[in-house]
Amino acid sequence: MNTVEGIYRYPIKGLSGENMTSVVLNAGEVIPGDREYAFARAGVQFDPDKPEYLQKTNFLALVRDEKLAEFETRFNPASKILSIFQNSKLIMETDLANPADCMEAVKLFREYLDMPTDKSPHIVRATGGTIGHSFSDVPFKAISLINLSSIRDFGGKIDADINPLRFRGNINFEGDVPWVEFDWIDREIRIGNVIMRAVKRTERCAATTVNPATAERDINILKELRRNYGHMDLGIYAEVLEGGKIKCGDEVQLI
Repeated sequence: MNTVEGIYRYPIKGLSGENMTSVVLNAGEVIPGDREYAFARAGVQFDPDKPEYLQKTNFLALVRDEKLAEFETRFNPASKILSIFQNSKLIMETDLANPADCMEAVKLFREYLDMPTDKSPHIVRATGGTIGHSFSDVPFKAISLINLSSIRDFGGKIDADINPLRFRGNINFEGDVPWVEFDWIDREIRIGNVIMRAVKRTERCAATTVNPATAERDINILKELRRNYGHMDLGIYAEVLEGGKIKCGDEVQLI
């Protein structure tokens, strides 16, 4: 039986995720608050009232900025307070609804990443939050699913203990069979009372080379995937067709 092991959202694109025990999903939407905010690079234009998909290179992200993994962040969606930790120590609390506070957070990351002042990023968010737009790596509202048995199979091939958090999935599940999720594309999946349609395999990028525990690039995930499997995919994207509640322990069923 395939069962949900972990549920995660990433309030700020490129920063750490938050573990959830359950979540209520709506049709056609992402996990509420997932990739709701992003640090856009200098010169990147984003209209919060008419949001459009932008590639990850337009934002601070692990694909280029591995030092971001040195921080742990927690976001309170009610108060809009972002708490930033380093080495388990709280170093800043910032109100993302307050422009002055946002500038302090921008300064923190700009200085830590050794960016010149004229390359300073800026915080972006769509009007309406994730109902308006999510800063996903794909141009549609998706839930990403990771089969933990696929990761273990991969780890066995390269003699490495691979942390699933490298792949920044929304739903990690314990699968009976490694890589079976690739057979689900264009088919419907039931988790709890939620129905999704698997849309596509997740092609991986250089962000996965970053160890989330050390912030170091220690495994060439892309090279090893291609060498061992002939592709660079791990996980799948799915769209929510019928909303409802998902919780850890729920069965993941192919309909």
